[in-house]
Amino acid sequence: MPDNPPSLNRYVLADELYTLLKKRILSHEMSAGDKINIDKLARDLGVSNIPIREALSRLSSEGLVSVVPFKGMFVAAMNARDIDEIFEIRASLESLALRKAATRIPKDRLRRILAETTAAQEEADAGQETASRMFKMNEGLHGTILAYADNENLQRMVVSLIERIYRYLNLLNFTIAIADEREEHARILSALLADDMDEATAALERHLQRARQRLRDSFS
Repeated sequence: MPDNPPSLNRYVLADELYTLLKKRILSHEMSAGDKINIDKLARDLGVSNIPIREALSRLSSEGLVSVVPFKGMFVAAMNARDIDEIFEIRASLESLALRKAATRIPKDRLRRILAETTAAQEEADAGQETASRMFKMNEGLHGTILAYADNENLQRMVVSLIERIYRYLNLLNFTIAIADEREEHARILSALLADDMDEATAALERHLQRARQRLRDSFS
């Protein structure tokens, strides 16, 4: 926790505290397994315990905080089993999102994403790869699928799982197998452009399974 935490209005809403604490957890400013001292947080942030507890309850529902009876609240642990469970759920939910979105995504948008994926490969070959481009590529495909699924609850659930994956990436300074990611994305996009729903779904599931294994191997 920083020596000089940001000053918050005494009557700050719980969602502002939720955003602040979530950022600290995802960036490992609050480390996995740490016990959360609610009284100290309240003093540091200049608020009462009530909105802190509300924010932590919300983070608990997203798997970022663990509640241990008679012991208190802790920053959620990180382990290989957690990785497996996150990707298992994500694969099911994102496959559903893909089936809902497939007929709604404009072909022009799919072609543009595929072209951007190809351009990113050419820049990588030229030694111009950047982490921001990689995140943009992921947002291009996965973000588009979620947007066109037209289901806000589904979108929120998948985004929450992706944020939990980023928590691992931030801890590990994980080096993404960029060429593999691009190839997997391209297969999904090509199947969607060909209106081959079965192949698109299978390609997405293979992509997530391989991404899970890459992260798991790095973590173990």
